[in-house]
Amino acid sequence: MLLDELITVIETLKQRIADHGIALRENETRTRMALIDPLLQVLGWDTSDPSLVTPEYGASGGKADYALLGQGGHPTAAIEAKRLGQPLQQHLTQMVTYTTMAGIAYAGITDGDQWELYDVFHPSALKDKQLLNLRISTSPSYLCALNLLLIWRPNLSSGQTQQANTPITLRGHEVDPPPPPPPDPKKWVPLSQFSVSKATNCPKAIRFPDGSERTTLFWYDLVLTTVAWLWAKGVLTTNNMSAFSSEKTHLVHTGAVHPSGKTFINPKPVAETPLTLEANLTKIDSLRKMKALLKYFSQEPVYVQVESNSK
Repeated sequence: MLLDELITVIETLKQRIADHGIALRENETRTRMALIDPLLQVLGWDTSDPSLVTPEYGASGGKADYALLGQGGHPTAAIEAKRLGQPLQQHLTQMVTYTTMAGIAYAGITDGDQWELYDVFHPSALKDKQLLNLRISTSPSYLCALNLLLIWRPNLSSGQTQQANTPITLRGHEVDPPPPPPPDPKKWVPLSQFSVSKATNCPKAIRFPDGSERTTLFWYDLVLTTVAWLWAKGVLTTNNMSAFSSEKTHLVHTGAVHPSGKTFINPKPVAETPLTLEANLTKIDSLRKMKALLKYFSQEPVYVQVESNSK
């Protein structure tokens, strides 16, 4: 396998996540066909070849979506697949326990974007068993490729997994891995880890799961830009905009009037939509409403980042 071939596939997967993320988040089968199978294929695991991969592998009272077969047809790794955006941590312990009981050396879990791999029998705590933890959509493609070589069939099936820190093949020549990219001058923090206090400044920007970024100046911009992004994605519409309304108030609506008949205190038009936001929100309200909007439309906050304004 040439490294540039792997990089090409990774670039394709990045684009699919950006273009079709909403559809892929709805269904595990779509995620497997569009994101997981192509990556396994280029890493040497032909998912259609029974001598290499056993789908829906069951043993020791459990089941894995993929068993990657090593010498003698015994699984060398079990991979659990989830739909794009589904949190992995809640399934991790069960997956590692299953592979341990089944005598399988490596346990992997993925949603097609986030990939994790664990050395099951390493004598350590679970966090120290981890060999791989990367997100395709937000990592440089060549770094993804270098790390994913852990799952490359000749590497994984040998039982001697190692990072690609020695010369590797690129376009027919042996070259050293490219240097790491310069540090990002922006300080991005996952929304799931972002909290506010009296001293917290408003974030400077938001980065959504498709990679798009929107500038924020005021706390209510967290909600304003989220509404605009959800509308552009086609998941927030005039048919479901009242999901965050009560008998007396609207959060967002086509008019700046609450159900009670009172006008919005701080109406803010949502760019490129027919909607208006009631922006009479505190910093805590803004953060809570933003997270609630994302979760309602199956957009996990862990995949959204804010640019910290702290020094």
